[in-house]
Amino acid sequence: MAMMSTLRYPDVERKEHQDTYASKKQGSVVVSDYYRWLEGKGPEVDTFVQHLLAKDGTAALSTSAFSKTGKYFAYGISLSGSDFFTIYVRETSVPFPSPQFSGETRPGGAGRMDDEIKYVKFSSIVWSPNDEGFFYQRYPTRVSHAEAVDAAGTEIEEDKFAKLIIINSELPKVTSPDGRYLILYVSRDTARQNLLWVTDLEDPSNPIGPNMKWIKLIDDWEASYSVLANDGPRFYIKTNKDAPNYRVTTIDISNEERVKNRSFVPFIDEDPKAPIEQIKPINQDTWAIVYSRDVKDELYLFNKEGKQVKRLAADHIGVLSISGRRDFHRLFVTASGFTNPGVVYYYDFENKVEYPHEPGFVAVSHTDGMQTPMPRNDAEPVAEQIKYKSKDGTLVPMFIVSHKDAKRDGTAPAIQYGYGGFSISISPFFSAAMLTVLKSYGGVLAVPNIRGGAEYGETWHLAGTRENKVNVFDDFIAATQYLVDNKYAGPGKVIINGGSNGGLLVAACVNRAPEHTFGAAIAEVGVLDYLRFPQFTIGKAWTSDYGDPSNPEDFDFMYPISPYHNVDRGDKVLPPTLLLTADHDDRVVPLHSFKHIAELQYRKPTNPHPLLIRIDVKSGHGAGKSTEKRIVEAADKWSFAAHAMGLKFRHTA
Repeated sequence: MAMMSTLRYPDVERKEHQDTYASKKQGSVVVSDYYRWLEGKGPEVDTFVQHLLAKDGTAALSTSAFSKTGKYFAYGISLSGSDFFTIYVRETSVPFPSPQFSGETRPGGAGRMDDEIKYVKFSSIVWSPNDEGFFYQRYPTRVSHAEAVDAAGTEIEEDKFAKLIIINSELPKVTSPDGRYLILYVSRDTARQNLLWVTDLEDPSNPIGPNMKWIKLIDDWEASYSVLANDGPRFYIKTNKDAPNYRVTTIDISNEERVKNRSFVPFIDEDPKAPIEQIKPINQDTWAIVYSRDVKDELYLFNKEGKQVKRLAADHIGVLSISGRRDFHRLFVTASGFTNPGVVYYYDFENKVEYPHEPGFVAVSHTDGMQTPMPRNDAEPVAEQIKYKSKDGTLVPMFIVSHKDAKRDGTAPAIQYGYGGFSISISPFFSAAMLTVLKSYGGVLAVPNIRGGAEYGETWHLAGTRENKVNVFDDFIAATQYLVDNKYAGPGKVIINGGSNGGLLVAACVNRAPEHTFGAAIAEVGVLDYLRFPQFTIGKAWTSDYGDPSNPEDFDFMYPISPYHNVDRGDKVLPPTLLLTADHDDRVVPLHSFKHIAELQYRKPTNPHPLLIRIDVKSGHGAGKSTEKRIVEAADKWSFAAHAMGLKFRHTA
């Protein structure tokens, strides 16, 4: 007997629209899309919103850079979470206005220079060594990318000193640490592959402009290359060429024969069991490297010959983030994890001191009131790591966080968070909101490190892409089954959650898993129309991970897993489901969530559990949200799950 829902969903117009896709297996396939009209452009697409410092907290600092002498500060401001931002410049002697909003409406704030560079997106700001200007990338007409150099103190639209250097697709750039060379990275999509070009800014015969002479170290799409440092023309380069976990090589760019033959010299070999997460030159000739071994960071020092010298912070289990400069004798290390918001250490190469037990290590509190070691009691959360088998037998690691006093009796609720894509590792992270849910409802947090990420290097990533994308969903569903089978969570009490690519993950798993597998599903800003995503904003770049629906071979593995096109049309009961999107999301445009919720509510009008959408206003894909907005969003989504599942709040001190 079918259960009736107590909810009355709004009537949403359905218009017949059909697309024809080429299938290698079936020839032509006609796909109905009844909510194509929801893709219609809205005001936020037709017009460009001026970037203002907003009283409501929706303005965000997207990127920034100080000039080499420290005289100037260039910064990008985005509004309402947009990926687009405007670059402004101010002298460092003129600080930002008071945080108290005083009615100032000039974009970029009072006291800045007249520079106003609009239509900037996915760009860094790179100053020239002499403070004469900086390099950046922008959309001149919001159609194509271009890179230019601007003279500080002038308006770009009328700036006769602004020089177009190159027009191409994606152009992140940086100067070498000594400021002599401009380094250009060209990417065509999100694959870990790029071109690498270098030009000498100090060569008098090489003036800045469209005729600059580029040394094309890498000029095809074979692997990832990034410059770490240089000693004059000798460049240190990190690459995954023939090394899925990355290694470090060197090359003398003044040697034309070596450049022509790509004669890279090995410097630090690949660790076959641990990918490089971070690497920094420090204290002149020392290298600090963070490896991820079984999703737990390890920090090592290497000497100028590329030989390992020692390990630091060996007792830390979690995430280690490093920073520092080659011309400075201190290495800064932030240690954090599921139960630790972060403590900053520094390792002093000159003034050795013993604290707490590692020579040269000094701890600095990162959060007021948090000291090291932190006092603990039996009610505080602890983290453990297990491994479980996925559908195809692959062992997948998973972190499980619970309170020490939690009973493992198969009755607890659980939050299961995942991502699984784009070579992004999900390392241990601190979430006050999730820990609050655990404490309030006696639950556990589970984070499976499913395929598609980079937890085990590029091999692990590729095992969750394109035709292998189903592995990601299988890994995630198997994690839920493990939690229930091993009594970490009760049957039907696992809340699955993810954002962006993780929103795709959640929605696809709801479609694919047997009913009653999940207690609730929260899909945030998800890629839900797997056939139309390349048509909008930056979506075309995702085809390296997802596939290209216009390719007949790719269509055949994409269509069966598209969340929007595979909502159950029978009597399958869906779990309480909440989609989250935002009106100014120009990364994963909100039409994905609009169409998907319309299809869910149309196909399941009598579903016994709610199928809802939360649409934030003056927000984007996530960046720039005020603390207040983040708190309200967290309260909405976790209270939705708790209420829909009938969880009982625990009154704890």
